[in-house]
Amino acid sequence: MASWLACLLLLGAVHARHEQYEGHHLYRVWGATPIIGSLEDKLDFLSATPAAISTSKQLEVLIKLSPKEKEQWLPYFLENGLDFKLVSDNLANILRAEESQLVQASEEADNNSTITWDAYYNSETIFKYIDEIGEKYPDIVTVVNAGLSYEGRQIKYVKISTNRFENLRKPVIVIDAGVHAREWVTSPVALYLIDQLVTGADKELLDEIDWVIIPLANPDGYEYSINEDRLWRKTRSKSHEGSDECPGVDGNRNFDFYWGTRPAASNPCSIIYEGPSAFSEPEIRVIRDAVLENLPRTALYISLHSFGNMFLYAWGHNASLPSNGLVLHLAGVRMATAIDRLKLEEDTPYTVGNAAQVLYFTSGTSRDWTRSVGIPLTYTMELPGYEYGFLVPPTYIKQIITESWAGLAEGARYVINNYYH
Repeated sequence: MASWLACLLLLGAVHARHEQYEGHHLYRVWGATPIIGSLEDKLDFLSATPAAISTSKQLEVLIKLSPKEKEQWLPYFLENGLDFKLVSDNLANILRAEESQLVQASEEADNNSTITWDAYYNSETIFKYIDEIGEKYPDIVTVVNAGLSYEGRQIKYVKISTNRFENLRKPVIVIDAGVHAREWVTSPVALYLIDQLVTGADKELLDEIDWVIIPLANPDGYEYSINEDRLWRKTRSKSHEGSDECPGVDGNRNFDFYWGTRPAASNPCSIIYEGPSAFSEPEIRVIRDAVLENLPRTALYISLHSFGNMFLYAWGHNASLPSNGLVLHLAGVRMATAIDRLKLEEDTPYTVGNAAQVLYFTSGTSRDWTRSVGIPLTYTMELPGYEYGFLVPPTYIKQIITESWAGLAEGARYVINNYYH
């Protein structure tokens, strides 16, 4: 077997780790944006999207509730005018069904290749693939051993350039993935982007742009989501007060832009805990350093997340726009349109907009920090989840990476035509 599932099967760990979600319910909840947004630190939003059922400013979120939480929160929803609908009465069964699909995908994967586009892989295999790409394409690929995660895993990323980043007139694009551990489908998109660039799928994008691609920024959390808790989101650090009970930090709240301004993000047990200080997480410092290395000519930064079909741009801490807000919107629409041409017929089109206006207020995000330090085009790109959310079956990976490549390529062409040359 090609994927991490072989290891799980050998260890006899299959299914057992989902018992913690036995009897947990999934609900879709929708209502006024201020009320929904105020719950972000109290409930685990598995997704958040503008409510399609209303023309007013409303959000729809997917949440999980334990039996105890159900008793607390369903009355609250009713009292505050929030509508809700039961999606599943046992989250553990959904996770077991996903695992069965993953086992099947692992058995069918091409064993002659380190990576295929129809299965998920553990961090060791992903980083091995990165090394193999560097060895196969030494003239254009530099593998960077950027540093160690909190638990000591080497974080690797690639720099792709036809001239070793020495032409200072070429624009740079930075892409990261896997900041949130449970968002497994983001790493295949980053890996496919690498594959398309090095194999010459679009020679202009390779010749005219220097690329920095970080396929798995949070390997500790990712491994924990594989082996222990499928819905784990944060890092696995234990360097903050309260970490024995509540380890980990939300990597996308740990950047130094309006960090520490939202009390809701200061609780270590919150799903959106921002950490004891900005850039406290070694994984996030890897992204920071990769961005700053070529900052003067970096034109586009995209952080890949899942899920919701969105391109979100600054600012998140309030509903104001950067000085180039119109350009951010137009470039985002171009990327979204390229994706929508290839999307599944039943899938929803991409939404493009200001993060605070489309969703709710956030602080300490990579999208806002990268814009604040001078990168003109910065986005959070929320990939499709279909009806599966984070649990996208491997059979959909090819669809998502193909349509995402079209969008990212369109963004790159926008950069070529508008920046630094």
